[in-house]
Amino acid sequence: MKVTKPFGLRLLALLAVFAMVVVACDSTTGDTTTTAGGDDDEVTTTADGGDGETTTTAEGDGGDAGLDTYTLGIFEDVTTDNPWSYLDSSGSDVWVGYVIDPTLGSPYDINLPGLEVAPDLAAGELEPVVQDGDNWVGTITLQEGLTWSDGEPITANDYVFTYNTARDFGLTANWPDYLDAAAEDVPGVTGVEAVDDVTIQVTFNTEPGLAVWGLGNGPPLMPILPEHFWGPVVEEASATDAPRDALIAASGVGAPSSGPAVFGEIQEGSFAANTANASYHATGEEITSGDVTYTLGPFAENFNYPLYGGQEAAVLALANGEVDLLLNPLGMQRGLRDQVADNEDLTAIVNPTNGYRFLAFNHARAPMSDPVFRDALTAMINKEYVTENLLQGAAFPLYVLLPEGNEAWYNAEVAAELAEAGYAGLEDDQRRATAIGLLTDAGYTWPEGAAPGWYDADGANYSPEPAEGLTFTAAGGDIIGPDGEAIETLELIHPNAGYDPLRATFGGYIAGVAREIGIPISSVPTDFGKIIDVVFEFDEEAAVYTSPFDMFILGYSLGNPTFPTFHDSFFGTGGDSNNTQYSSEEFDGFAQQFADAQTVEEAYAAMWEMERLIAQDKPHVPLFDTGILEFYNNRIEFPFTDTLSGLQFDNGFPDAVSAK
Repeated sequence: MKVTKPFGLRLLALLAVFAMVVVACDSTTGDTTTTAGGDDDEVTTTADGGDGETTTTAEGDGGDAGLDTYTLGIFEDVTTDNPWSYLDSSGSDVWVGYVIDPTLGSPYDINLPGLEVAPDLAAGELEPVVQDGDNWVGTITLQEGLTWSDGEPITANDYVFTYNTARDFGLTANWPDYLDAAAEDVPGVTGVEAVDDVTIQVTFNTEPGLAVWGLGNGPPLMPILPEHFWGPVVEEASATDAPRDALIAASGVGAPSSGPAVFGEIQEGSFAANTANASYHATGEEITSGDVTYTLGPFAENFNYPLYGGQEAAVLALANGEVDLLLNPLGMQRGLRDQVADNEDLTAIVNPTNGYRFLAFNHARAPMSDPVFRDALTAMINKEYVTENLLQGAAFPLYVLLPEGNEAWYNAEVAAELAEAGYAGLEDDQRRATAIGLLTDAGYTWPEGAAPGWYDADGANYSPEPAEGLTFTAAGGDIIGPDGEAIETLELIHPNAGYDPLRATFGGYIAGVAREIGIPISSVPTDFGKIIDVVFEFDEEAAVYTSPFDMFILGYSLGNPTFPTFHDSFFGTGGDSNNTQYSSEEFDGFAQQFADAQTVEEAYAAMWEMERLIAQDKPHVPLFDTGILEFYNNRIEFPFTDTLSGLQFDNGFPDAVSAK
């Protein structure tokens, strides 16, 4: 599949994917095999919930590839038909993406399942930049004869129009990645020019690294929007007092497409719909990616996205043949898997995800600003106990941010080292003693006679470490900081159980073990949207996050796995998603090395140094992840199902799914 999903997911596009999986993978202690199909076709999926491996084999003659309507069930309303808004923080939403992404094309994109950067609208492989005096110039050459779905030509002028509009209107979220625009004391793109109808010239004031010109997010991956449709809208918006607001509020109904689908309609509370793009440039193209070769369609005439109020109703519709695939960044609930396994017309698959769930500290507020406090609380978190016992194997513990499923970038040796440094495998008493020792050495105290530790039966003998004949007793009062002031109640906000029982469980658990050592943390289950409003509260005038929180639990989907650029965004000083107020010159230095890297090897080394610093400084403490569990009806066929973050990652593969 050609991935049209915006990989520069930084803020709200990521936030919409925060949970990714509610309860998705199978027990970490065993394999599950689901076999489904008719007499001539068999699909067997073996999924291991522990390591996230998925192996799929498909047999049969494939039948007629034609498919009248491909129906993809969704669970939230599609809120905008405007691609400017979708790629901006105002409308970035995974549910919008399922519908809008298939209408977009870009010079280059990512082929699945092998995760290779490949031409989409471009005519060939991306050429390196060349030096021109004090500048560096990159050239993108579009294919000859490309047309929008309405028959108008796709030209370099459309690219320049898109770039300049996003830059001039100050669009956010994904757009800054695509633009890489230069600013005062910030190197980057100083201008783009249409040399002719197919040639785009991008000028930089410094040599860009692979993160910008190559494998990462940057101008080559920017979606192109049609000037002949959006030009009048942009002109009208420019004349208003709030051009950005006017642009992102405009309707996209009728906008021509360069992707495999053309936007159709949205019926709020009911469904969304697209139609096939009869002018799609890649139809019939043979793709070889990873170890899979397949042909692009689209093979469906129509794409329908009915809205379901719950997963149970959606699975019933799947079984009744009313829907082909259920799209959900949260994955499907584990408890529904038996219904699918018992139905020969359905298939369940599990894939590793490209993300992580985490605990975040506000580095600008005491005591979270104290590294000892962060270390002590982290030491108390028994991730193995929570994932294996409380969550019954539905998740697995994490100690680094880069997912193991991203095999090309994962470093098992460093990950194991950081897991050990992150208190992996300690028993509860070891955790308590470690945390008490850290806090005591840093000058934290407890009210007289109320220190947590090990006491004899009458409380006369005390030890800060386990000792024979002594039993652990939780703190009898709230901890007192090194300044002599008692620490007031701290709030840990996290999704409620109705939205994500996994993170809700972790939130309650962390608050409980914190109180064992006298840290007064209150677990605050909160509506997901409210969490986003709070933790990403932004002062537009000062252009900074206000960070009115103590701690929170959320999760990220990590965008482009081919060149993972998320570290600087999340943790770099001034990073566009750095809401923890974390700042480290050493980290920023490695982030710059990563951004400037001209080889994958250079970037790899710098990235793992950033991982070491995050593990040490703890703006985020990775907690857990799951596999992503998905269900589909066997009347359709995919060229492969073994793919990072599952079928939903490329919107259900509208350009390659076919009838079985």
